[in-house]
Amino acid sequence: MSKDKGVDSNRRAIIIGGAAAVAGIAAGIVIGGNAFPRTITQVQPEVTTVKQVETVTQTAPPTTSQVSVGFVRQKVANYSQLQVGTPVTANYMGYTVYIVRTGVPSVGGVGPNGDVVGFSAYCAHMGYILEYDPNTRCLLCPQHFSQYDATAGGMQVVGHPNQFLPQLILEYDESTGDIYAVGFNRLVYGTYNTAAQAPSPSTGEN
Repeated sequence: MSKDKGVDSNRRAIIIGGAAAVAGIAAGIVIGGNAFPRTITQVQPEVTTVKQVETVTQTAPPTTSQVSVGFVRQKVANYSQLQVGTPVTANYMGYTVYIVRTGVPSVGGVGPNGDVVGFSAYCAHMGYILEYDPNTRCLLCPQHFSQYDATAGGMQVVGHPNQFLPQLILEYDESTGDIYAVGFNRLVYGTYNTAAQAPSPSTGEN
């Protein structure tokens, strides 16, 4: 009698049933997996859009206002009293000035030949009183030997100054020959506001 014939029929049924159960579970997993697929949710990153705003700055147009600088129109000489090479000392708003006929057309010059100019008598370096040299047509400082060209708007020629000599702005009356000063084109030595710091009121004809 073979060993197989001696196997209990109940045991065989249990083994077969167990195998069938395992096979069923495996089949169920496969079928169930296909029947209920997993859903994978992809989270999109949040994108923030920044809107660029162009800022336009509007500038108001400049306002032009007329400001009086305080200079006066004052007679400082007459053409008939001027000789080439000989300066006339005058007083303009309390400042000592020179009125000179250079004999050649000069920067800022008035008169029939455009050779009458006027300058502050104070050196732009340290304020010493200048002298006029007709040979060079220059105003000279006897203290530190600075020189200013009277034909070139008071341009510094030699010496310590690093600026032009203040020049008078002149007007010429052809009918009378009168020469008027109406202001300086630069600050006179020692002043921060030449008109406001005038040493004394204007004297002379307006």
